Amino acid sequence: MKKFIFLILFITSIITAQDNFVRLIVPEADTVISYSSTYRLSASTLPNSKVNINGKEFFVYSSGAFAGVLDVKSGVNNYKIVSENPFGKAEKEFVIIKEEFELETSTTDSLVIENILMLPNQDMWLTKNDILEVRIKGTPGCKASFLNGIEMRELRPDESPRGVKGIYVGRYKVKETDELTEQPITFSLEKDGKTISKKSYAKIAFMNMDFPLVAKTIDERSELNYGLGTNRLGGAKLSFIHEDIKLMIDGKVDDMFRVRLNRNNIAWIPIDQVEILPYGTQVPNALTETFTVWGDDKYDYVNVSIGEKLPYSSFQEPSERKIHIDIYGAVSNTNWITQYPTTKEIKNIYYNQVEENLLRITIELKHKQLWGYSVKYEGRGLQIKIKQQPKDLDLDNLKIVIDAGHGGPTNNGALGSTGLTEKEVNLSTALHLKNLLEDEGAKVVMTRSEDVSVWNSARLKSAIEEEPDLLISIHANSIGLTSDPTKTSGTSTYYKHIAFRPLSQKIYKRMLELGLAPYGNVGNFNFTLNSQTEMPNVLVELAFMSNPEDEILLMNDEFRKEMAEKILEGIEDFLDWCED
Repeated sequence: MKKFIFLILFITSIITAQDNFVRLIVPEADTVISYSSTYRLSASTLPNSKVNINGKEFFVYSSGAFAGVLDVKSGVNNYKIVSENPFGKAEKEFVIIKEEFELETSTTDSLVIENILMLPNQDMWLTKNDILEVRIKGTPGCKASFLNGIEMRELRPDESPRGVKGIYVGRYKVKETDELTEQPITFSLEKDGKTISKKSYAKIAFMNMDFPLVAKTIDERSELNYGLGTNRLGGAKLSFIHEDIKLMIDGKVDDMFRVRLNRNNIAWIPIDQVEILPYGTQVPNALTETFTVWGDDKYDYVNVSIGEKLPYSSFQEPSERKIHIDIYGAVSNTNWITQYPTTKEIKNIYYNQVEENLLRITIELKHKQLWGYSVKYEGRGLQIKIKQQPKDLDLDNLKIVIDAGHGGPTNNGALGSTGLTEKEVNLSTALHLKNLLEDEGAKVVMTRSEDVSVWNSARLKSAIEEEPDLLISIHANSIGLTSDPTKTSGTSTYYKHIAFRPLSQKIYKRMLELGLAPYGNVGNFNFTLNSQTEMPNVLVELAFMSNPEDEILLMNDEFRKEMAEKILEGIEDFLDWCED
């Protein structure tokens, strides 16, 4: 009897030691700083426990997860999680400090120019007709000026944030004769016969474009951005171009050069992706000569003879089965296009001089699905390489690259409330998909087959080198730090180029058969592995790691296999659609 009681006490002590816990995932530390009035909560404890935070009860899911959103007030917010179960109680304390952005009218007792709100706040190169916009905050009711006397206007209270007085703004249109060599802007405030001045931290230069700067790209995959906007995936991309391509530089903001593609088109490129060529280097422009079009067993080719490596971009019109390639700085001197009967994908090719120094090449395709293309210089000619539709669209005739997102000791990806890692979910699902595809006879290449770190740029490079027919990237989603994780769930698929949308649509439709909430089919997505044009590709976000109910599904390996089966069915639907 004593032995039996001892055994019960021993087992109880083990259960108590193991099961009374609180694991906090978000917030990510015991003390965090926030500027928002809400903060996400994701945590876990023993299933069937009762959990409250500062007296407010939270629902505990079958996995032990509990989640929601916390109200955050200005200053220090102390939170205490209490989890109770039949074996005892566990507690966890944490702090969220909400900092406020205070903006108040400056004192009128003395003249002052503050650093806050000052524009420009980034180094800039400007040229003729550019607009320099400036702003300062200081003592209200003053006469303000910049650049040696150019007047500024004080905003009315109804124009300024929170009705703050003493915010002054000004604009200046750069003239051809202006000279300024990387100097700060001097601001002045004058009142009652007294004047103070202050210089901006940012430095400004006015460029003389009589001899514009010329640079060349130095990266294998340099990026031309539409503008200066950015987000967690970077700014929207006009094009990716190769090394040794000449660009005319006519401006700069912070770490981005402005590229003058032609009179009506500009782009932006990171400074570290180019090398400035010697002063006086000829501005990039060239005449096109002969076009030659032919094919081999796998690709069709278009070679454009041109005397300079000029920047380019491309876009697709799937409904018209067309690819357009724009060459900036090019003027046509082409009087013949030679086409050989060996092409299998190119139906027609022609060009238009759509603008001064902008030549557009249009390629009409025979099939409704574009299977990929690349644009690069070979020698002194531009080569457009178009993949032919596979002769046999059965899986046993195709090569497919599967990318399991994240991986390695420092790249877990998103975390579920229980601590489940996205990298684990991605790899497990990707391996299931690999096995299913191989059972159908497909050749499969994995960007990673184990828990290792691989840069996205390396994944993309290896995928392109494999010359596969399709690329499937697998991830699991998550929300930000200020939203309620219980209110966002479901599956989604992503593409960047419109020609590759059909693959994402077919997979998305199949994923919804699992009963997952519809989060959407998302286009123009700037993810690295979606950005290339060499092959049809899709990013599949299986479900939300941050949603406790989705996480329960993602924890189940059998469900991961079911998701892989649906991805396979979506691929098969896509191949059937291509044959119609």
